[in-house]
Amino acid sequence: VGRREESDRPGRGRRGRRERSRIGQGRGRWMLVKYERLLARRPIAVKAATGTLLAATGDATAQHLEGRGSYDLRRGIAFTSLGGFWNGPCMHHIFQRLESILPQSGGLRTLVPKMCFTQLIMNPFVYLPLFYTWTGVVLGRTLTRTLEKAKREYWVTLKATWLLFIPFNVVNFSFVPVRHQAVALTGFSFVYSTTLSAIANAEHSGGGCVLDLLLGTRSRARAADTDASTRER
Repeated sequence: VGRREESDRPGRGRRGRRERSRIGQGRGRWMLVKYERLLARRPIAVKAATGTLLAATGDATAQHLEGRGSYDLRRGIAFTSLGGFWNGPCMHHIFQRLESILPQSGGLRTLVPKMCFTQLIMNPFVYLPLFYTWTGVVLGRTLTRTLEKAKREYWVTLKATWLLFIPFNVVNFSFVPVRHQAVALTGFSFVYSTTLSAIANAEHSGGGCVLDLLLGTRSRARAADTDASTRER
């Protein structure tokens, strides 16, 4: 009897676990409903805020993995501000426009041109030039240094972008509701931000396994030597 009474007390035994589980599920549903309402009312602001938060987390993670002794605030501002701008207003309007021209209901017939547009036009000729220009300005690089850095890293960064975003966008464009596509992209951008930050700062950290996988150790060594000679000049 004593054991049964003890297990029936709130917060103890199976009943307590079930109650805590229901409370947790209720809070999760409430937060989801709240987020959906905010997303419907202020889609650009919510997407920008989410992008900013995850870009900051991604860069902080990259800095930690690089073994930095202290957090580089200026570098964090560069990646965070770009993440908020690109994943907020830019992706919101781009995805809305793509859906109006190539609706998700079209299946493979509309998926293929969407993928071609995002991977062969947007990423190589819009996002990456914006990335190097934006971070160069925030970090105080000269135009010459920014162009040299872009020339040195462009191909490996584009390969990393394709490697991560081609499979992701197939799923995103095929199965995720349009109103959530930019948010899903923002969530996945945590992984991308970490990778991109590691590549962009390989001149200080060596790039780790990210560049070993994408460039190979010999190419990475050549890139490091090139950057060292550039800094000496």
